[in-house]
Amino acid sequence: MSNTSAPLQDVTSVDDFLNVAATETVPLFEHLEFEFLLDYDVFAPSKRGRTRVHQPPDLFRGLLHCYYKDIYGTRPVARELQHGLVWYYCGLDKPPSRDTIDRFLTDLEHVIDDAFDRLVEQAAARGLPDSTYSIDPTHIEAIQYNDAAS
Repeated sequence: MSNTSAPLQDVTSVDDFLNVAATETVPLFEHLEFEFLLDYDVFAPSKRGRTRVHQPPDLFRGLLHCYYKDIYGTRPVARELQHGLVWYYCGLDKPPSRDTIDRFLTDLEHVIDDAFDRLVEQAAARGLPDSTYSIDPTHIEAIQYNDAAS
């Protein structure tokens, strides 16, 4: 089981999408459709007949919520989705387990770029983008090569 979502965290389209949306996640969920995820083969029903406890669109909403709050990785995402009613607002019937989140992240890695492209297209079609962009407040210390430099 993977404890990191580094491949997803590094995808620029995650940041691009959240910048385009420039809103809290719950109101955003009211304006976008996530059912297109069911069209991807990676989320097709299992040939063994095993059913999913949580549907991909609902889990994706949960991940968007967590990414918006800078929460990454299987365990931190699972913890966040256990709190309050976050899981409910994401459309889940109950909080997902860590294993469920891990399986979903593994599947999502195959289609993440296309999924975010489709969400950005939806947001643009609904007039959600504006000129508001988030700026990353990460503090980066400059390396001082010249002691006389200020």
